[in-house]
This record gives sequence, C-alpha cells and structure tokens, in this order.
Amino acid sequence: MSRRWKVAVTVAVGLLLLVLALWGVDLGEMRAHMAGADPWLITLAAALYLLSYFIRSLRWRLILRPVARVSVMESYSMLMAGYFLNYVIPVRAGEVAKSFFLRRLRGIPIAISLPTVFVDKLLEMVSIVFVVLMIPILSIQLSGALAGLVYVLLGLFALALAVLVLAYRRQEATTRLLCSAFAWLPRRIHGRISEWIGLFVKGMGVARHNARALAPLLGLTAASVLIDAAYFLLMFRAFSVDLGFVRVLFGYTLLTLSYILPTPPAQIGYNELVIGLIFAGGLAGAHVARDQVMAVVIVAHAITGLLITGVGLWGFWAMGIKVSDSFRTAARGGADAVAAVDWPDADPGGGR
Repeated sequence: MSRRWKVAVTVAVGLLLLVLALWGVDLGEMRAHMAGADPWLITLAAALYLLSYFIRSLRWRLILRPVARVSVMESYSMLMAGYFLNYVIPVRAGEVAKSFFLRRLRGIPIAISLPTVFVDKLLEMVSIVFVVLMIPILSIQLSGALAGLVYVLLGLFALALAVLVLAYRRQEATTRLLCSAFAWLPRRIHGRISEWIGLFVKGMGVARHNARALAPLLGLTAASVLIDAAYFLLMFRAFSVDLGFVRVLFGYTLLTLSYILPTPPAQIGYNELVIGLIFAGGLAGAHVARDQVMAVVIVAHAITGLLITGVGLWGFWAMGIKVSDSFRTAARGGADAVAAVDWPDADPGGGR
C-alpha cells in the first residue's frame, strides 16, 4: 500500500471514530457549552499543558546524561519536534525521530541514544500502576472497552519493564532472546537487525547509569502527570464541570498512557472517543452529560493541536533541521532507523 493510501485510510478511520464519538450527542447543546466557556481558564490550562511537556523534557535530559549532555533548550526542542511528528504520523515514529535529532546535532548513533527514549517511555508508563491502584479506591466501574485498554497498557508496561530488567542483568541472554524473535527474516536482514539489537541492549546501560537518579526521575514523572491533571481539570472548570481532581487525574492519565498505541493523524476522533468513554461513562459517579464532555474535548483538542504544531515547528527551527527530512525518517520508522545507525564498537557513554 502506498503512503498516500495509508494516510487516506488512517484519516478515514479517524473520521469514523469521530462520528462514533459524536453519535447521539446534542450538537446544539454542545455548541452552547462551547459559547459559555471561560477563556481565561482555557488560557491558563494551555499554559499548564506546555509546562507538563517542559517537565518531560527535563526528565529526558537527565536520562540522556550518560550518552550526551544537552542544554535545556535542546532537550525541549527535540522533545516537542518529536511530539509533533507523533501527532501527525500514526505510528509513534516521533520517538525514533528524537534519536535522529541527536544523530544530526551531536553525531550520536541512533542505536546508542534510542535506549534513552525507551527508558523515558517506560517512566511515562509507570503511572499505569497509579491507574490500577485507583480503581478500587475510587470504586470505578470500567466498561469492557476501558477495562481492555487498562489491561493492554498494563501488559505493555510489564513487557517493557521485563526487557529493561533482563537487559540490565543479562545483556547476552537478552540479545539472544530478542534476536530469536526475528529469526524468520532473511539472513542478511536478520544479521543487520541482530547487530542493531546488540547495540540497543548494550545501550540499555543508561538504566544502570541512571539508577542513582531514579528519585528525581520519578519526581519529574509525578510532576508532569499532576500538571497534566491540573490542565484538564481547568478545562472542565472552564465549562462549569467539577469532577474532582483525583477523578480527572485518573481519567487523563489513562488517556495519556493510551497514546502509546497508534492513533489517526492529529488524533482525529481518537481523543473524542476515548475521553467520552472515560468521562461520560467510564467513571462511576461522574454523571457528566455527553454533550458537555464533547464540548470540552473538542475545544481542548483544537487548542492542544495548535500548541503542539506551533511549538513543534519552533523546535525544528531551533535545531536547524528541516521538517521534511524528519518526516521521511519518521514515516519509514524503525527500518530507516536501523539503516541510519553508524554501527560503532562503543559503550553507551561514547557519545560524550
């Protein structure tokens, strides 16, 4: 399937999700809720939204220290440019793009820096533990779809954690195990991927170097999650909805974790469907009208889309990297990343 057809199919899927999300919603009531929203609370919420990403850039900068020392501005521009690519390309390829940025700016091989992205996403997923613990405490009754989402995310977190621990303790065994998963590929491709996996597992030494920084890393993770919840709480308050901070924290954290899955371009329909499932039906005791929830999420979606696009494009400008180059890299995903690796005989600290 050509790239144009892939884009067309994913956009069509997003529009279908949007139709499902808005099915049965009173559009007149939804527009009335939008017209009565508080613009000052929305503006403050937007500022908190950007702050949460800045906190995440500080976390990745700390994880990067064994590999390279980058400035606060560099880490923030790389992170936001990567999030922009994630936003418009439905394969989460912006994560690989962050390693591409480091290669262009500092000459660090992708296989050396990519483990830092893996560790960063694993820390992001730590909050799934909070989500699971909150279910009995808040007496939350999850629908079948939301329960399935929680189980999938918990399984992905457990798998990622297992890979990290195994790579930390037994590098050779981890390399053999991961390489065996690609044994069905042609010999030449398998050899290339196996070499890349070997460097990737060796690069997981960043976890060992960051063991002493675990407390601040978890602190930055907690801060970003709390700021996320404050952002969405203000969005609800702007529409005269008071769900309570803990419920919003649970719901928005679950939404954020779900972004590890592929989404349509610009998350069209995905945000509306998932947030509707969570806040208009998934949280027992919430009892918020669906048209009111849809008013909140559509305005929030439009604002965050503008913010990610604007700050993401600024990130490319600040790095001096063309967006088109990154699109080609991100669109090809992992295969392009493997081809771009410099294949050195280096330890994780070799990029300093």
